Amino acid sequence: NSDYRSSGINAEYLSQVRNSVNQEIHKAIGFTHLVRLLKKHKKPIVGHNLFMDLLFVYEKFHESLPESFEEFKQSLHEDFPIVFDTRHIISNMKVELRKDEKYKDFFRGTSLLSLFGECNAHRVRSLLYQPKIEDNLEEACGMREHNAGYDSCLVGHVFIRLAHFYTMWKNNSPSVRPFHFQDYVREFSEFKNCLNLIRSALTHVSLTEPDPENIRPQWLIVTNRCKSNINTEHVKHILSAFGDVNTRPINNHSCLVALPSVGMAAGLLVEMKNHPQYYVSRYEGDSGSVALWLTASIVGISALLFGAYVLRKHL
Repeated sequence: NSDYRSSGINAEYLSQVRNSVNQEIHKAIGFTHLVRLLKKHKKPIVGHNLFMDLLFVYEKFHESLPESFEEFKQSLHEDFPIVFDTRHIISNMKVELRKDEKYKDFFRGTSLLSLFGECNAHRVRSLLYQPKIEDNLEEACGMREHNAGYDSCLVGHVFIRLAHFYTMWKNNSPSVRPFHFQDYVREFSEFKNCLNLIRSALTHVSLTEPDPENIRPQWLIVTNRCKSNINTEHVKHILSAFGDVNTRPINNHSCLVALPSVGMAAGLLVEMKNHPQYYVSRYEGDSGSVALWLTASIVGISALLFGAYVLRKHL
């Protein structure tokens, strides 16, 4: 204190400057504070198609990406041991629900906005012991999808509603009781730490187990029943209700459709069986050029993912 007085610098002023600098540093760290808290308390991470999001968050707010993808998966799992991807969850739930006559028509879409709408429909919300969710979505009505905060809120809704629906469905008995969050996590254990991949040879990657075998997406052929010129964009629009699809014309009245999973192909064949405009069937023609087209799509997606990984590591 004597040094401060002799130099003419007020100790209280120095303390204020120090506090101001610390506040600026704290503010500059920003979102990293939240990431560190999630890591410290091992909280579940929930997202929708969040593979690329995790790569981005890891590199920008956690630490540099490791040299290999396997190292990345191991490191991510050590820091965040519970990760759920609602896109992967609903894709697998739909396969199971198709076997149940009562629920086979539930959850037709897979996009976040579509799922949010279905999860808040009466037939889902009316289930016994439905959890109450408090949010400020009405205040955020000016926000749109793909806004980070808005989408995060939608993901939370979707996860809780899907988890309750699935847990009730799996535990359908007279002795059913209200569930706790850990009941949902336990019931969803088969989906834990699996991240959906879009239009890829792999349906998903696993953070804890070997990745599934490469499976080329199924392809179907769609033909205009009246034999007039087919509009591939219109076909894509109709089929997008079932999930992500790619279309390619093969003649004036038919087009090929590439799908991300066997389950989606089976469901689409059933749903489109009596469509008034289009006839849908499995493609039985020459697979050579189709395989080339699909492989190009797969390689393109894989290159994009790998390129993003490398860019985020070195930029």
